[in-house]
Amino acid sequence: MATEAEIRAEIEEIGRLTEEQENILYNISLKQDELGREATNILLEKVEGSEVYQPMIDREYLTYEVFNHGSNHEIASLYVTLKGLRYCIMHSDELSRRRKLNPAGAPWETAKLYQK
Repeated sequence: MATEAEIRAEIEEIGRLTEEQENILYNISLKQDELGREATNILLEKVEGSEVYQPMIDREYLTYEVFNHGSNHEIASLYVTLKGLRYCIMHSDELSRRRKLNPAGAPWETAKLYQK
């Protein structure tokens, strides 16, 4: 399991994920947090070699299992790894603000009205 220092060193060397990748990683991690180790399913062909998903898999922020229940399509069940969760936690202040709703499920602007 990667430590925060190792993730910071990797970010210095390779850079952060793109904003789109961070949003995907954060959203999957929130789903896992709320539902246990609940996978996010996507067609395997959209994952392997993808400019969006493959770098996160290569950097071990995401992992996946492949399922085929008798159809022509293989399904990748995506999971955020512990390293990916730590990445999300390290950047959570920034990542959470990108979402339309705050952690309470209300728009960010609504929460500001009640703080006054």
